[in-house]
Amino acid sequence: MKKKYTKNDIIKRASYKLNVSNNDSKIITDCFFEILREMFTEKSDIINLEVRNFGVFNIFKTKERFNALNPRTKEKVIIPERKKIVFKPGKQIKDKLYNKYAK
Repeated sequence: MKKKYTKNDIIKRASYKLNVSNNDSKIITDCFFEILREMFTEKSDIINLEVRNFGVFNIFKTKERFNALNPRTKEKVIIPERKKIVFKPGKQIKDKLYNKYAK
């Protein structure tokens, strides 16, 4: 079963847990995401954002690739270098996920 969450779900849960209004929670949530956006888009080649008891976001540059092939036309294409983001969950999240599906 697929469950889809949106930013509004985060706002509602934060509002409930912090015992504040939805408007206050929206301001806090928007501020948090804006800070993440600023950190992720800094001019550095490698960025590590570690959030204790949650996980680590790694952002790094990929190299330009010349050996890519368009599967439809079999034409060679160049893939330019870009930044890639990877999330590695922390121990608490891993344990909860693995215990849920291990049974």
